[in-house]
Amino acid sequence: MNFRTVDEFENFDFNEAHIGGIEVKSGHVFLYLDNVMISAKNSCNRDIREMRTNELVLKLHDGQITSFVKEGVKVYNADGVFQREIPDEIIPAEKYEETFEMLFDKYMLEAGIKKNDETAENIYEFEIEYEEFSYLLVVKAAHDVEEWDKFMNK
Repeated sequence: MNFRTVDEFENFDFNEAHIGGIEVKSGHVFLYLDNVMISAKNSCNRDIREMRTNELVLKLHDGQITSFVKEGVKVYNADGVFQREIPDEIIPAEKYEETFEMLFDKYMLEAGIKKNDETAENIYEFEIEYEEFSYLLVVKAAHDVEEWDKFMNK
């Protein structure tokens, strides 16, 4: 990879990123993403405008999945009358890999980070669309590392 940043999660926009894969290996969580926006503030961005990239690897160093949930929904009929509620479904650890495979070729709805200055740990949240549902993946990690090969115009 030609470009690499550490702890610059905020200098990327992962919303609407295309998911090429998610995996947990060697104590890290990896997300393989396309259509990631790179802020003009990014340390590797020599242009003064927002750029984008494909084939970005987001590595959450010492990553631990703290929560993985298929988010529930409320179902209404065409007249707006409540019909039923489908509750949240917690994904058990033994189903992570199977669910990651199911989320291949889907899109990120939203991604964010919460920093805990006291513990020096970061909490990364990824909301991923899947048909009429969405999945919320929450990962606790020490650092984020982003690697990619090239900048592209938006």
